[in-house]
Amino acid sequence: MTDWPEKLVIRPLTGADCDEIADWRYEEPWHVYNPGLLDSDDGYFAVLGEDGGPLVGYCCSGIEARVPGLPEDPNLLDIGVGLDPRWVGRGHGPTFGSTVLAFLREQAAGRGLRAVVQSWNERSLRLTARLGFTPSGTHTCIQNGREVEYTVVTRAF
Repeated sequence: MTDWPEKLVIRPLTGADCDEIADWRYEEPWHVYNPGLLDSDDGYFAVLGEDGGPLVGYCCSGIEARVPGLPEDPNLLDIGVGLDPRWVGRGHGPTFGSTVLAFLREQAAGRGLRAVVQSWNERSLRLTARLGFTPSGTHTCIQNGREVEYTVVTRAF
């Protein structure tokens, strides 16, 4: 594995990025976050080391980040992220998250941010709190044939 980059940058996702991300596999119980095939034309962005690599994650906003049944809120921009499983649990979440938040701040255009985290995922919920998000409720939906409860977190800018 390469070293974690000193500085992260964000650019539009490419087809090669999508192919790489489709191969990511998280350990249980995080396997529910295995991304599958993303489309580079759907508003996803690559998070990578400055000067071209390595790809460490991705982010998206708007409808691509919204789980089934969660209504759009004009005062909030829905956001989603994915970190390469090789970096999960190694203390890079705050740097990754801060980079994504700085990037999405421009897209938010005065709105707050909203994310959803599966309610059992205490590690990700701790990270969202560290990044300034606060719980604002729960949302339950059916995904892949099973009921999933999410904790909804929001953050103002």
